[in-house]
Amino acid sequence: MKKIYFLILAFVLSFANAQTEGVLVLNEGGAGSNNAEISLISNQSVVTNNYFKINNNNATLGDTAQDIKIFGDKIFVVLNISNQIKVINKSDFSLITTISNNLDNPRYIAFSGDKFYVTNWGGTGSVNNYVAVYNLNTYAHEANIAVGSGPEKIYSKDDKLYVLLKGGFGINQYMDVINTSTNSVISEVNVGDFPHSIFEKNNLLYIMSSGNPYTPNSFGTFTVYNTTSQSIVSSTALPAGTKPAYMDTDGTNIYYMKDASIYKTSIAAPSFSTNAIASAPIPINSYGTAYGFNIVNNKIYVADPKGYVAPGKIYTYDLQGTLENTFTVSLLPNQIIAYNSASPSLSTAENTKASKLSLYPNPASDKFFVQGLNTGNIQIYDTAGRMIINTQYTQNGIDVSTLSKGNYIVKITDKNNNFTEKLIIK
Repeated sequence: MKKIYFLILAFVLSFANAQTEGVLVLNEGGAGSNNAEISLISNQSVVTNNYFKINNNNATLGDTAQDIKIFGDKIFVVLNISNQIKVINKSDFSLITTISNNLDNPRYIAFSGDKFYVTNWGGTGSVNNYVAVYNLNTYAHEANIAVGSGPEKIYSKDDKLYVLLKGGFGINQYMDVINTSTNSVISEVNVGDFPHSIFEKNNLLYIMSSGNPYTPNSFGTFTVYNTTSQSIVSSTALPAGTKPAYMDTDGTNIYYMKDASIYKTSIAAPSFSTNAIASAPIPINSYGTAYGFNIVNNKIYVADPKGYVAPGKIYTYDLQGTLENTFTVSLLPNQIIAYNSASPSLSTAENTKASKLSLYPNPASDKFFVQGLNTGNIQIYDTAGRMIINTQYTQNGIDVSTLSKGNYIVKITDKNNNFTEKLIIK
C-alpha cells in the first residue's frame, strides 16, 4: 500500500511540475551591479524570485535586463550593459546559449521568419545606431541595419520592421520602417517626440509618444499607421499636460499611464480623457511614476521601482481599474509577459501523429482543413504561446481570415488524435 501511495504521489508531483503558468517579471537590476533577474508569479499568486538563478545552478543572468520575449520554445532576454542576449529553454528555464557578438547597448528584440532583430543604441553620443540581425536556428549574426538616433521598441509585421526612435542619449520623433528582404530603411515617419509604445490590430499600427520630457509645453501624440498603404491614418495630440509613459492593449481597448494614473479608451474610437480609471499606489518619494506597464491575460500589471533602491512591487488590476493584488519582486521590475512552460511551440518537429492527419492548404489565407479528421477540438496558438482560437472542427474548415500573416501552431484533439502542426498564414 505504501508503495502504491508513493507512486501516486510521485505521479502527482511530476504532473504538477510538468507545466508552469503565470507571468514572468523582468527585473532590470541596478546599472553596473550585474543583478538582473526574473520573477515568476504563478496563476496561484505565488511569487518565485531569482527564477533564472534557481534553475541555472545559481548562475547570474547579467547586467541591466532591458527586454524579454518568448518565441516558440525559447525565451530571449536582452541585457543592455552586459551587451548580451540570453536564450533560455522555455520548458525548464535552463540556459541554452549566450549571444554577445555585434551588440552595443542593445535594447529590444523582435522576430520575423527565421531571423531575430535587436535594436542597439551604439556608442556614447548615439552615432552608431543600428538593428542587428541574427539567424534563429544558428544564432549567427548576419547583418547590421543602420537606423536613426536611439532605436527602442521594434515591431515585426509581414516583411517589415517598425522601429521607434526614442532618441537614446537625446530626443527623437520618428519611426523607421525596414524592409527585411533588403535589410534597409525604406521610410521614416514622424510619430511625435519620444515614441515609446506600439501594437498592431487589423493592419493598423497604434503608436504612442510622450512628448519632449524636457519641454513643459510638449505633450503626447497618438498615431495610427496603415501597414498596407504605408501611410499615417491619423495623428492626435493628447490633452495638455498629458505626457504618457506606457501603452498596451487587451485587443479591444487601449490602456496607458501618465505618472501613476491609468487611463482607458477604445481602439475603435480613441478618446483621450483626463479621467483616470485607477491610480497606482506609487508614492511621490518613488518619483511618482511606474517603471513598467503591461496588459496580460485580461489583467493590468503596473511595476513600481520603489525609489530604485528597494525590491520592486507589482500591482495587478482588473480591466475596470480595481486593484486586485500586490507582489514583491526583485530590483527595478520593468516588463511583465505571459508564461506557460508547456504551451505548443513553433519548433515542434518532435510531435507525433496518432493517425495520418495533415493541414491543407498550408500556407492558408482564408480557411484551412484537416485531412483525415471528421470532428475534434482545434486550438490555434500564436508565437508567444497564447491561444487565439479554440473551436470544434467541422467539414466547413476553420476560418483564419482574421489572423495576421505569420506562423502559428494548430493543436488538434479528439478521442483518437493528439496532434500539433505549424500553420503559415499568408
